[in-house]
Amino acid sequence: MVVNEHYVVHVPDSIRLDAAAPLLCAGITVYSPLKYFGLAEPGKHVWIVGPGGLGHVAIKFAKALGSKVTVISTSPSKKNEALEHLGADSFLVSRDQDHMEAAMGKMDGIIGTLSAVHSILPLIDLLKSDGKFVTVGLPD
Repeated sequence: MVVNEHYVVHVPDSIRLDAAAPLLCAGITVYSPLKYFGLAEPGKHVWIVGPGGLGHVAIKFAKALGSKVTVISTSPSKKNEALEHLGADSFLVSRDQDHMEAAMGKMDGIIGTLSAVHSILPLIDLLKSDGKFVTVGLPD
């Protein structure tokens, strides 16, 4: 097989292929918009909607690239995982109207990773006037 070198990634021998696979799939899905829209840098505040699956990888990449990360979820039970295990800076329950109102206009960007049907209108209000909203998870 002949492949253009721009489309090949070398996986070091020290990384098992099954461990590298999520980085090559979910990883590029969230890394690309973080970099493209300038959200992956120190001083930027990025919100990740949905801490599972794609969200897990988005949190890890955004933190590793220097962004401040807040996780938004409808489930308060995911707070400990987001803060303690994934390294998010803060957590917001989207059903808590007081917290949502307090956060309005403060975000540089939001990466939506949910595959469930949900309203994005309450999330748009969280963005600064030049903020970016990127959806990488789509419902069926």
